[in-house]
Amino acid sequence: MFDLPRITKSGLVRHVDYHQSLGSTSDRALELAAGDELPLPLLVLAERQTDGRGRGTNRWWSADGALTFSLVLDPAAQGLPAEGRARVALIAGLAVCEALEAFVPRAEWRVKWPNDVFANGGKVGGILTESAPGFGERLIVGIGINVNNSTARGQGTGDRRQGTENIAPAGAVALVDLDPLPRELTDVLLAVLDRFELRWGELLEGRFSELACAYRQRCLLTGKTVTVTSGEERVVGRCRGIDGRGALVLATERGHRTIIAGSIDAWE
Repeated sequence: MFDLPRITKSGLVRHVDYHQSLGSTSDRALELAAGDELPLPLLVLAERQTDGRGRGTNRWWSADGALTFSLVLDPAAQGLPAEGRARVALIAGLAVCEALEAFVPRAEWRVKWPNDVFANGGKVGGILTESAPGFGERLIVGIGINVNNSTARGQGTGDRRQGTENIAPAGAVALVDLDPLPRELTDVLLAVLDRFELRWGELLEGRFSELACAYRQRCLLTGKTVTVTSGEERVVGRCRGIDGRGALVLATERGHRTIIAGSIDAWE
């Protein structure tokens, strides 16, 4: 169970929408983002998520002991220029990575462009950002993290195709797999919110160059041969990290390419 009194005192969120069980925290966040009744930033939190959404046609699922939540942000109201909104997924991934590292500092923590968090080569969590229909300037940031749901026991939090069994995806890992000490989900949530508040504030202040530098130091794909799908195009190249806009930089046979939006199909 979450300690809601502690969570409501978080410096980042101004309202908490809590549920024992919910199909998708991001679907609920989209509903709330369509109105003006509640103050933002807003946190949608569920003990268990049963029908979440991942990238593309993937579905986001979670077992007991996972942490799943969504934030509703209003970047325009806080003065973030339009070009900065595409960088929210990057700073969210960085914040999650930094927050989790404090719990297991001996692990090797990395971020995989654009929206995944890895430890010791296994995926611990993911981030999905999307705009609220009708409120294009509002953003939903959905976050899922494997905490006490040991992937070694066939549990987990991650993307899965519709129709597949509810088991942990290959390569998934949880905090409890890295260090056998169970964590209070409230502690992990507050650590993530605190770190996100810091990085979000830096983004609002126009300090993305500093954020990009911190991201590069943790970029999982740097030096690897990467296959990326961007729109209708597939690009293969050696990853050189990210540039000052947050775009992925690849050295290809035809020269350097920058990918502003896309999905990683493979890397080695």
